Amino acid sequence: MNEPSGAPAAPAPGSTPVAAADAATPARGGIAEAIFAEVEQMTAGGAMSKSDAFEAISARTGRRSGTVAANYYRIARKRGVALEPRVRRGPGRPKGQGKAGGGDVDAVIGRLEEAVRDLARLVRSQEAELGRLREQADQFEQLKALIAKA
Repeated sequence: MNEPSGAPAAPAPGSTPVAAADAATPARGGIAEAIFAEVEQMTAGGAMSKSDAFEAISARTGRRSGTVAANYYRIARKRGVALEPRVRRGPGRPKGQGKAGGGDVDAVIGRLEEAVRDLARLVRSQEAELGRLREQADQFEQLKALIAKA
């Protein structure tokens, strides 16, 4: 029952021995290194985009694709891999930089002018319809007056 004092203690039931736990847990940064290597392999030769690779690894591992991407880019920056500049999206983009609305300024102005012409056409159409409705309302009032006399 009593073990010698120099012998290692047996693990408690249901627990994992320390050596096995160390083998199952990758060294610090090992997951990111593995993700980087896997993404590089999946995207080699243009076989797959990085986004698709992140999604595939995410589905397989249960990690969020953003976490997979963060791990990949952390190792890529650490290794000095040439990366494309980050593209800002949404309302946070600084004014006057990049393409406005997915096109150049002339295209944006053209779309704006077309929208104003469409709006003017609709206003004219509504104005004409209001004129017809006012005439009908006047006729209705005249009929009401004739009926009231009878």
